[in-house]
Amino acid sequence: MKKPTVGFVGLSHLGICSLLSVASKNFKVYGLDNNIEKIDLLKKKITNIKEKNLDKYLNKYFKNITFTSNYNNLSNCNIIYISQDVTTDSLGNSKLINVTKYINKALKFLNKNACLVILCQVPPGFTRKIKWPQRQLFYQVETLIFGNSIKRASFPERIIIGTHSLALNKKSNFSILLNSFKCPIIPMSYESAELSKISINMLLIANVTTANILSELCEKIGANWSQIVPALRLDKRIGKYAYINTGLGLSGGNLERDLTSLSKLVIKKSSSSKVINAFMHNSEINKKWVIDLFKEKSLKLKKNSKIGILGLTYKENTHSIKNSPSIDLINKISFKKIYCYDPCADLKGIFLNINRCDNVKSVIEDTDILVLMTKWKEFDNITIDMLILLMKGKIIIDPFGILRDLKLNNFGFKYFAKGTKI
Repeated sequence: MKKPTVGFVGLSHLGICSLLSVASKNFKVYGLDNNIEKIDLLKKKITNIKEKNLDKYLNKYFKNITFTSNYNNLSNCNIIYISQDVTTDSLGNSKLINVTKYINKALKFLNKNACLVILCQVPPGFTRKIKWPQRQLFYQVETLIFGNSIKRASFPERIIIGTHSLALNKKSNFSILLNSFKCPIIPMSYESAELSKISINMLLIANVTTANILSELCEKIGANWSQIVPALRLDKRIGKYAYINTGLGLSGGNLERDLTSLSKLVIKKSSSSKVINAFMHNSEINKKWVIDLFKEKSLKLKKNSKIGILGLTYKENTHSIKNSPSIDLINKISFKKIYCYDPCADLKGIFLNINRCDNVKSVIEDTDILVLMTKWKEFDNITIDMLILLMKGKIIIDPFGILRDLKLNNFGFKYFAKGTKI
């Protein structure tokens, strides 16, 4: 059976990772973007995306891919994905204008028998309004995670598809593509699929929020959240993959976007919004956890104190600083000497009053207070000898507990981690 040709319109993080996953199944793929400069770089196998195995996939399956900015190529495709990430504002509101422009322009060039699949993060009701025959119109839920997107796109646990008929034609081009991923395919209505995406993130938010609430309680009563977590993971109802590590509120844009979208829906439908508002409020409280420590008079910080910050991205294994707690901290503290290191944070177009260092030791050296804001793996290599030798001060703020096992308080440090008594 001849394999269908697949097109991806919009080559943001979502588009690139999804395109590579399809190319890895040996389908002929077109990647289209309006940004000609981006297309020129992709033709040279160059991206600005930080993802494990991305370069490996791009090199290995490049023969299956045609990058272009010419919409006429869409007429060669049996299946076309709209795959541009939806940007958000500072409040988590989705900006759908670029996605809508991509859809409207693509519709002018599609083969009349082609399937159109919306892969973007859109609110319930969006897909059904698109003017394309509904038997050829689908919504597919994406569940990528920054830092592990290639693997999740190529080997999904399941694929959720929104369709008008609640079923898929098993002999269709779209089914041939979906079946190549060898995982359960779950068809449902457009609205159910769109809400599934939000539902997944809401349950993740509930886990994160619960962990932060309980870790805050630990800090007040002398319990230790890091001791409790292993016990929870052994409970099959919670599991080893549960989002129960503490954090500094919601960041990165995706969780905030779905929380904002759901908040608007429950208000519009006259449902109770108190729980949604509580999630938002808890996130804001946890974002201030490090900032509140800086206000502690007992730390005796002076304006000329050297502040060392490790980690600028909102999480490890990504270059994104979207809603990063670290960036927020830098903007809200007024110290003259702020030294930072992050292995791949993209600060293009961002002005920060910092000294950016090339390595961990340069940040630690002569630092009065050291703050670890992202869980990069290389920070695990920091030793007690390194801290004693290089640091000038004795204050370490480590919300994620990266250095917890060093027992820093036993060596005269003031060590602060979430979920332990402060």
